[in-house]
Amino acid sequence: MSAQPEIIVNRASRIIASAFHQIAGQLLPFAYLRPFSYWDAYYGTHPDITPSHFRLLNYKCIQGFDNKGFIARKVRDMEIAHLFPPGFFSVGEALDYAQNKDCVWFIKPTYSTGGKGIHCLTTNELASYELPPHHFIQQQVDDIELVDGKKYTARAYVFVHDQKVFLFDDGFVMIHGKPYDPKATDFATQIDHRGYHEAGSAIKMMRMTELPELERKRAELQKAIILLKPILADFINASSKTEYGLLGVDLLFKANHEVRLIEVNSKSNFVHTELINNSLNVPFFAALLSQLYTGSIHPRFTQI
Repeated sequence: MSAQPEIIVNRASRIIASAFHQIAGQLLPFAYLRPFSYWDAYYGTHPDITPSHFRLLNYKCIQGFDNKGFIARKVRDMEIAHLFPPGFFSVGEALDYAQNKDCVWFIKPTYSTGGKGIHCLTTNELASYELPPHHFIQQQVDDIELVDGKKYTARAYVFVHDQKVFLFDDGFVMIHGKPYDPKATDFATQIDHRGYHEAGSAIKMMRMTELPELERKRAELQKAIILLKPILADFINASSKTEYGLLGVDLLFKANHEVRLIEVNSKSNFVHTELINNSLNVPFFAALLSQLYTGSIHPRFTQI
């Protein structure tokens, strides 16, 4: 008997290999191990991936949910806008909402990752701004929790399989390099996390479990994912016993530990620093692989 199935991947290959190594003992009793694939079809389909494989959801479905504007519109339509920062698709809408209040606005491309293409404006600057096509506006979240006086963005890991949603018990935190000023509009203070993997970088990563009041935060995060589920209905329904989806849910914790979701990433990156890879990303994949092959909910997942 083999403790490892056929594997076809084109992303996070070392992470997945390490995860399979971690669960090898759990797989020994099985006479048959379904082949596994983690293949991003952005680079083209793989001819050897068949319906018999564990595989990612249909690429069209994944791509649809990677559209940040699509999510923002769904949030408004389903009246759970309080879960996200207020979002707008025209300057006029945003200014009507602001009612001359001086605040910071994030201008975001609908298709973008890693902060690319995002910039910030004050209300006065927004008033004379022409919103480009395929962009939308989010208002800044006030009273956010800081780490060492700096803004951070957290990411929760969500596993969707067999029309069920599972929240992993950990995630990462990306701490910005400059001290936080809530009135700042510069890229470094509000957005930038480039170079986090470089030695000596001012940008730091840590695990979500290192944040204070973790159990309160987990409870708030679980409530937020419950409210998010209707937005994800098509994504969830597209999953099956052999098709799965992975979501990186970016968020801010307010100073009172409430959650504000920032965006949902259906094509998340799972390769970071060695510390985060070994202590978070490999265990996440090990848990989901264990659950796929044994059919039992892994203790590190909470079904939402």
